[in-house]
Amino acid sequence: MRFFLDGSTGAGADPHERQRRAAARRAEATAAVRARLDPLRRAVFDRLLAAAQAAAPVREDALADVGLGWPLIRRMLRELGRRLVAAGAIGAAEDVHWLRAAELRELVRAWDAGGRSLPDHGAAVADRRALWRGRRRVAPPQMLPHSTWLRMFDSMMPAPSSTQAGPVLRGVPASAGSVTGPARVVAGPADFARFVPGDVLVATITTPAWTPLFARAAAVVTDIGGPLSHGSIVAREYGIPAVLGTGVATRRIADGERVHVDGGAGTVTLLDEPAGVVDAAPGGTGRAAASVASVAAGLAAAAAAAAVVGAVVGAVAWWRRR
Repeated sequence: MRFFLDGSTGAGADPHERQRRAAARRAEATAAVRARLDPLRRAVFDRLLAAAQAAAPVREDALADVGLGWPLIRRMLRELGRRLVAAGAIGAAEDVHWLRAAELRELVRAWDAGGRSLPDHGAAVADRRALWRGRRRVAPPQMLPHSTWLRMFDSMMPAPSSTQAGPVLRGVPASAGSVTGPARVVAGPADFARFVPGDVLVATITTPAWTPLFARAAAVVTDIGGPLSHGSIVAREYGIPAVLGTGVATRRIADGERVHVDGGAGTVTLLDEPAGVVDAAPGGTGRAAASVASVAAGLAAAAAAAAVVGAVVGAVAWWRRR
């Protein structure tokens, strides 16, 4: 909304027009599906569709409501950090975020008891920062805990191999459409100011705090995610292409590099990659094979999600009938 009201940039589309187009597409898709169903299946479809449309907003509303308290908590922690700096416990107010809960409670108790010279936690903060920087370079596992018996579900997870090579990256086709543009690798809110209209948003993962960028993005590409994750849902709402769960996007795509995103096929082509590089990723050597592999991955992920939802619904129904 802010981008739209700031008419000087032309960065934001009219939200009312976007909603009108989305509603028209929804009505068209609904009519097409209902026309192919017999009366019994049509009745079941109508009931499930109504339930989905009523329940889907709850997820985004819940996440937004949880986030309402963050600004107040951050202000409180910044003030606490400022006092800990004055007492010599940490080097900068922002370092308060690297303290463990037990350490913070101990320091607060000492402060409340009148102590104004507290133990120095600077070395611990520095070690944790270094560990965090190292872990950021590691591809996260598909699920936790990463036990042996859970590995049988790896084939159902959306992200492909984390060692993709070649100019074509494969992921989950999350929102249809294709676009070519410059990639903007965004690590977090500190990078939001670098994002300009027409950039392809490349990130590890997105959360509701990233939603304003979708109004300016030409497409979305992430390391982590599937058909039901935040980036997929918002990209479809905004009508922009999205490929999620590549596993390697933030490591393989350079900031400013031109990329072609095909949200229907689930592929991201690195246009500045040397032409002689051979795509060594498993699952095929050409675009058609990439399409089949990506679609299959998307269907497998959707089937897994549907199975989980079905199990939860069944458990709730059984519990209510007890």
